[in-house]
Amino acid sequence: MICPLSPAHFVALGAFQLFAVLLFIDASLAPLPLLIFVLICFITPLFPHLSFFLPVISRGKKGAKGVALTFDDGPDPEVTPQLLELLARHGVTATFFVTGARAERYPEIMRAILAGGHAVGNHSYSHSPFLMLKGGSTLQREIASAQRVFLQFGIVPLAFRPPVGITSPRLWRVLLENGMFCVNFSRRAADFGNRRVVRLASRLLAKTVPGDIILLHDVAPRQGDVTHLLHEFLTLIEGLKGRGIEILPLARLIGKEVMQWGAPASGPNPAELFYNGLAATYDQEQFTSAVSLSRTTEYRLFSTRLPALFAGANRVLEIGAGTGIFTLDISRNCTEVLAADISGNMLDLLEKKAITEGIKNIRTLKGNVETMELEGPFSLVCAFSSLEYLADLPAFFTRMARQIEPGGAVYFITARSSLFRLFTQIGNAMRQGLWLKAHTRREIEVMLTAAGFERIAISSHLCKSILSGGMLLEVVARRAAAAAASTLPENGLEGA
Repeated sequence: MICPLSPAHFVALGAFQLFAVLLFIDASLAPLPLLIFVLICFITPLFPHLSFFLPVISRGKKGAKGVALTFDDGPDPEVTPQLLELLARHGVTATFFVTGARAERYPEIMRAILAGGHAVGNHSYSHSPFLMLKGGSTLQREIASAQRVFLQFGIVPLAFRPPVGITSPRLWRVLLENGMFCVNFSRRAADFGNRRVVRLASRLLAKTVPGDIILLHDVAPRQGDVTHLLHEFLTLIEGLKGRGIEILPLARLIGKEVMQWGAPASGPNPAELFYNGLAATYDQEQFTSAVSLSRTTEYRLFSTRLPALFAGANRVLEIGAGTGIFTLDISRNCTEVLAADISGNMLDLLEKKAITEGIKNIRTLKGNVETMELEGPFSLVCAFSSLEYLADLPAFFTRMARQIEPGGAVYFITARSSLFRLFTQIGNAMRQGLWLKAHTRREIEVMLTAAGFERIAISSHLCKSILSGGMLLEVVARRAAAAAASTLPENGLEGA
């Protein structure tokens, strides 16, 4: 479920709490916190690097050694073709944040940008400087209209840069609904849309450092001529290289694709966008960041179940296989694994791992498991912290039961409703813009029973205390069968 929480929400909550307290202390001061909040909302959009209303990428990923060049407001028939020649001569790949209206007007230049190996981002359709002051329907129309134009060139931009770099409270939801994320910049020359190009390069070179996303414009200058503008671009490129700063494609600098080729197979999916962008660093994050406690607990529980539950299994379906943290071990204990995930980038990494280790019994399946053909029957279906993303879990259990052979099992670890889990749900909504669903033991038991499963065993794990019954539920259940010979492992789960 889309749920874009941001720092702005919590600042607003704090302001209203202070307002309520001050009403009882000094009513004349009560409006002050609300006025301060409104002032913050007006000021923060003027700082393009601040993630106040939504996550904003304005610099390269940690440790980035180079910089990225980005050009806004084009394409322009006077500037862009010559700029493309300049970039080609110097082996530089840039990202062009293009408006839909100009892309329609200059299709040949758009094709030249793409033919040159450059990326294209969405810069709205009409580039209204007051776009962020307008309603969500206008935002949706501006962004979606530009996307439709770009699709005519066989591309789908994933990165959106708001006009003038200004964001708004409505922007994140619209971007999530369109499968996009926000990219601004960390370094600009105060050229005011090429109204001030004199000494543009020297202003940038004086402050640029590795990791910067540099904002430039490929539109005709208001002062000076195009030749002078191109000379400034050349001076900037040579100056960066002279200082040993590599000019990188934006996607490489930030570690996320900013554009994809071809029409998407299905509609935009925020989870797919998030995990495609996270794929390269996913394994490291899972075991070294704040989520490592949950993941290591899952892996320990899984390892305990592996010999008795997976060994000798025929076909196994893993839902949300990701990069294969569990998949490779599963594959060594069964005949075949069908690894399903919504992220193609994650599955690509899984396939590379399997090739490296000489594993040949894994097949990957990209898509939404709630709608895709699951290709059963399976002797076992498993999932590890992925069912939280499903829109209708009861319906999925019913559908999944039909894919499991008589006596087959389902084994999954999922989020348990608790006080501690609530905080992680809030944190996830701030990071991904999604509210991940958690359930009680009773809810899971009712869903599985209704779907036709029996001998349901559930236990709670992680951060169990007087205040919380744990953050994870580990579940094993069998598909009901009149004469099923299979039984649950003797080391069955304890009730929670």
